[in-house]
Amino acid sequence: MLAAFISIALFGNYAHSYLDPYDSRAVRTYNLEVSGKALPEKCYLLQRLPGLEPKIDKDEDGLCGLNLYATSSDHPKNQNFYACPKVNSTSVAIEYFKIPKGMSEAQFQKTVCTLNRPDKKKLKARAGYPDKEAKFKFASPGVSVGSILGYSRLNQLFKAVDIPPVVLRTVDIDTVLDQALAGRYLSLQMGKTIINRYWHYQIGHLVRAKHGNVSQLPDVYTKPPHGLSLVPPSFYSVGKRRGFLDSSSEHWNNLILTQGKQQVFGVLAENPGNEESYGEVSGLKQYKTRIDQFRNSSVYWPLVKDARPITQILGNRDLAKSGQKLQGMQDTSNMLVLDFLMNQSDRIGNVAFKRRQFFKTAQGTLDDMSEKKYKELLAKPANTLTPEEVEKLNAIKQTGVSMKVMLLKDNDGGFDLNVARKYHLIADVKKTSATYDTWKDNADLYLNSTMVLRHFAPRTYKGVIALYGQVFGTAESQAAMQDYFMSTLQFTSGEYKVFKHNLLSLYRALYRGCKTGTLFLDLDMADYFSAYPNPVLTTTPGVCEGQF
Repeated sequence: MLAAFISIALFGNYAHSYLDPYDSRAVRTYNLEVSGKALPEKCYLLQRLPGLEPKIDKDEDGLCGLNLYATSSDHPKNQNFYACPKVNSTSVAIEYFKIPKGMSEAQFQKTVCTLNRPDKKKLKARAGYPDKEAKFKFASPGVSVGSILGYSRLNQLFKAVDIPPVVLRTVDIDTVLDQALAGRYLSLQMGKTIINRYWHYQIGHLVRAKHGNVSQLPDVYTKPPHGLSLVPPSFYSVGKRRGFLDSSSEHWNNLILTQGKQQVFGVLAENPGNEESYGEVSGLKQYKTRIDQFRNSSVYWPLVKDARPITQILGNRDLAKSGQKLQGMQDTSNMLVLDFLMNQSDRIGNVAFKRRQFFKTAQGTLDDMSEKKYKELLAKPANTLTPEEVEKLNAIKQTGVSMKVMLLKDNDGGFDLNVARKYHLIADVKKTSATYDTWKDNADLYLNSTMVLRHFAPRTYKGVIALYGQVFGTAESQAAMQDYFMSTLQFTSGEYKVFKHNLLSLYRALYRGCKTGTLFLDLDMADYFSAYPNPVLTTTPGVCEGQF
């Protein structure tokens, strides 16, 4: 996790002092009452990128109905949830769970929060709970709020892969502190040393925000009900456990606290559930390093590098024979573009998939449906199906193919080591990975780069060109984009600088590749398997400039 600490120094500059009042920047704001507190928690639906149609995402809106307290809110579907501190993996978070029927919060936390991940899965299989609905993440070592929000909004532009809905959320500081106290204790019991250390850091930051520059945990926090009443009084009475790891909290408090220091702000992200690891993308064999795993055993990596057009690679337009191959190539290419822009270090091994049914319509177009929706339709009595549902079920029966579709839900590790740049996964600048630190900041190298990734989705290419035009356009456009990324998406000044550098490098590589005919804009499932394909050709005037 050394890279996580390095990233703090490189990208941790901040332009804002605590979260500014945010209502004017959100398309919708909800207020959730907090038991015993005058200040409500807030949930903000983020604005889309400038230039995109402003609209409300119903799944994001639904996240704002999740309430950790048995209190009211102004959300029409306000629903109470129970919470546990995350104690697996290496990043801190608060996990939101549906409430099992008849179970009190204290019973739930004692039964569920004390379990490790495998035991939670066993309990779920046996008893039908716990159901994790979402997780609240905030800035900490290895976690960038800007990274999570950035992936979400860039993906709305590219329509590249499946990324779970996210909203900006505030949570009462005492609620987060109690979760942190329990998280440190529970992670230690489970032998999770990294996340235990990160919860320890958070305890120091939050306590200092409430009590000033103290050096150890005040007595009041060593006893129940603090720590969710899960921590024995003896645990924090030990002197060394009451001390804090970090002598200064000002940096982190600027990144996690609202004005007034009464709440923590971060991202509430939907937990999709039932996803599986996408080994065909990350790599099917174990190697000493994850980059070697990807380069040597990913099914789709050799295909997206293939210098032949997609028609020659696939050899047919049969959905059953070639659909998964094209979908996998499209997902892999889009993932690499997003990860390059967001300076992602932690992708390989953190790629998931869900299944969807792809099928041909009577009009000759390609359509798709989630596996969940498909099973729901199959379970409906035939006399309750609408004509449209009957038509889709018949089309799936005749032409349907179940395929793996990429899901990227772990997007907090951006603005760290740019793996896609260092290892030339998109373009080769004739420099070695061993000397990465000497050339990583030189975007001019991409003016003469050679394409490694040869196949792109047309919409993704067009999105990169359009984004470049906004970020590096007129002075007015530049100011508007900087304001959006830093004030709405919570990029730090250091993160925005890195993002701009990545965008400039990527634009130069892709535009050169288009002009020299060394890339194809042919990863388009809908067009390729249409009865009337109309591919985007880089030789057509205006295409390289995104005019299509």
